[in-house]
Amino acid sequence: MGDGLLQNGRGRVLLFCWLGWVFDFYDLILFSFTKSSIAAELGLEVWPDLSWIEGWSLLATALGGFLFGRIADLVGRRSAMIGSIVVFSCGAVMTGMASGYWSLLVARFITGLGVGGEWGIGHAVVADYWSGKQRDKVHGLLQAGSPVAMAMAAAVGCFLAPLPEIGWRAVFFGSGVLGLLALAGRWAMPGPDRAVSQRAAAATQPMGVRELLAPAYRRTTILLLAILTLHMAGFWCVYAELPVALMRMHEISVTDVGWFQIQVNSVHVVADVLFGFLAARLGRVRVFVVFCLVFAAGQALVLGQLQSLQDDFGSFTVAIAAMGLGAGTWSCFGALFGQRYPAALRATAAALCYALARAIQLPLKGEMGELFQETGSFAPALWVGICCALLSALLILWLPRGHAEPDKRLD
Repeated sequence: MGDGLLQNGRGRVLLFCWLGWVFDFYDLILFSFTKSSIAAELGLEVWPDLSWIEGWSLLATALGGFLFGRIADLVGRRSAMIGSIVVFSCGAVMTGMASGYWSLLVARFITGLGVGGEWGIGHAVVADYWSGKQRDKVHGLLQAGSPVAMAMAAAVGCFLAPLPEIGWRAVFFGSGVLGLLALAGRWAMPGPDRAVSQRAAAATQPMGVRELLAPAYRRTTILLLAILTLHMAGFWCVYAELPVALMRMHEISVTDVGWFQIQVNSVHVVADVLFGFLAARLGRVRVFVVFCLVFAAGQALVLGQLQSLQDDFGSFTVAIAAMGLGAGTWSCFGALFGQRYPAALRATAAALCYALARAIQLPLKGEMGELFQETGSFAPALWVGICCALLSALLILWLPRGHAEPDKRLD
């Protein structure tokens, strides 16, 4: 790009971070699209059996986030990135070999451990290599990997996994192979340039986890954890459960669900990139609030169209596209952690907060699965998502200014 965004080897760094995030998140979401096939073969129930397994995998991401976040800050980013992708690949292959409830739970737990480190480490690397307005743009590009992963999962889970000659086991074996491809790239990652080395040298003093609650960072840590938790709840209760809900509650065909997910996540890709560029020009907080309101409005539109879904699926897709646009808020978090924590604490803060927010979803996922089974309605999930989006928009207004690199555009 013209402003040197990807020069001096930084393009390869971004690519390898992006690929790891895409392949890991792809596997996590692929499980949502293959639940029906897995349940049928293993003699399980989609709700609540597989919802609880998915919840335990999210808890594992909390443990993995803490583990690999500390490795990244104390040993090195590259070592942590290699370790996380190896653990994830093993879990994906074990998923394809699962023979029952407990073996599947163990496999998804191991997968979660590996996935847990990816987000925090990737965004910490971005914060190490880029600064200022460039950082917002690159965080947006990296975060755009998540909707790409969701579109891939929709295509594979809805079009390939149901085929008898392929099946759900083969797609998880393939997921493990994709992880190994990302691993090969990470072995070849270039070392940090001079600017990165200088910033790292300025932060050689190790910082413990307790520093996250030191007076300088306490309010920031609590608020970022709260906002991430709200975003996670909206995502895992709405986005992740929507494909299964459409097929089971509204009798939408698996191919229609697949096409609809690909379209929606195409909008989400644009939203993630757009958010980064708008934030660099207008300020992160202002753009975050607007996108949260769009996300809430999209869910409200979906809520109003649930009853007429089979008669007007096109209008429903438009409403979901509004949700995809509002989901661009996810691009903001990497930049917020990069701005508000020093390099020696950055990966730990991002990975731990992100992981704890996921872990909190364990009881929520299980209870929502029970609720879906009892009521046969997806409306409660949408109300949760609407409330989470509005509360996120409110809480970010209380976030203090950054400590590591003051953001003059915050207001």
